[in-house]
Amino acid sequence: MRPGTLRLTGPTDADMPSLRLVSVFNPARNSFGFLRLLLATTVIVSHAWPLGGFGLDPGRKDNNLGFLAVEGFFALSGFLITRSGESLGPGRFIWHRIVRIFPALWVCLVLIAAVFAPIVWHATHSLRRYPTAQPTPIGYVVNNLLLSNAQRGIGDTLGANPFPGMWDGPLYTLSFEFSCYLLIAMLVAFRVLGRRTIAILAALSWVWVQLATYGVLGAGLDTRQARLTLCFMVGALIYLYRDAVLARSRWWIPGCAAVLAVSSYATVGFFQIGILAFAYLCIWVGAVLPLHRIGVKRDYSYGMYIYGWPVLQLASFVGLNKLGLLVYLPAVLAVTVVLAGVSWHLIESRALRAKTARAPDWLTGARPRRRHDDEDTALPVLDTP
Repeated sequence: MRPGTLRLTGPTDADMPSLRLVSVFNPARNSFGFLRLLLATTVIVSHAWPLGGFGLDPGRKDNNLGFLAVEGFFALSGFLITRSGESLGPGRFIWHRIVRIFPALWVCLVLIAAVFAPIVWHATHSLRRYPTAQPTPIGYVVNNLLLSNAQRGIGDTLGANPFPGMWDGPLYTLSFEFSCYLLIAMLVAFRVLGRRTIAILAALSWVWVQLATYGVLGAGLDTRQARLTLCFMVGALIYLYRDAVLARSRWWIPGCAAVLAVSSYATVGFFQIGILAFAYLCIWVGAVLPLHRIGVKRDYSYGMYIYGWPVLQLASFVGLNKLGLLVYLPAVLAVTVVLAGVSWHLIESRALRAKTARAPDWLTGARPRRRHDDEDTALPVLDTP
């Protein structure tokens, strides 16, 4: 080609790979908020069976519908939390996680101990004796403040329910998720949050699931944390390889994932390959669904998750389950949506404003400020998720 001649041809073969590998994930326009809300609702629907006395949770006995939804939650969390970890320091990263998880949880614990449980207690006891009930209502709040899930009941409340004694079953998963947050924070702190490290951790998590599933680590071992950690790590890995595995041109990947997830869940091999395909499928669906306006400004999913079980228990206590599942479940969902909305508007959204505030010095490692410190240290920090 002579100098000054315009090139009118299209892209060369060398240009094509970068054009083909365009991720379907758009940080500003995705349906992750909708999918989280759907998964939280699915957890409540699944729990309605045992808590209402209608039988076991739907789905497989070793991985029922409710737990499948929680696995989807962890996959989405791994994807989004890894994105957050790329843009934040370890201290601020943990601070963001604290203000998202703990304020709403603490209010939920207090509401159960101060409102829900006394209603049940008063049916058979004097309220004067309630503060000294064993296990105590104060103990329920204090023992669960830091995600330990050390106390599940209050006195003998819920003793006559179809699923007796437990006031908020799903809370145990919060400690598993926060453990994953701490792991990501460590990787950020040591500057090793990358493809190789996450791939190794995902592989180790997969091995952990296999050893736990086949009883190598001990008979009767609870495998739930292993499976949830694996889903989180798969989500993190998908984020780091998003341009390749979520590429618009590679439409066959979600197709294969759907076949593997459904067939293995219905037959065999779910804990070996199906769980990986399901985690991928959740992220892909969240990226491509055109429901990006749901859950963006008002995220009720966390409130739905932590209030669903207590409302199911209270509804069973007052006998709503005796009217049948078609009355029991819609009524529970309606009340839970109201509580989740109140939690979001009065607690969660206000707590999230602290994300841009100065994180505590003990988290960031910064020295305590003195009066003569420069004023610009008090400026809000602008960051991504």
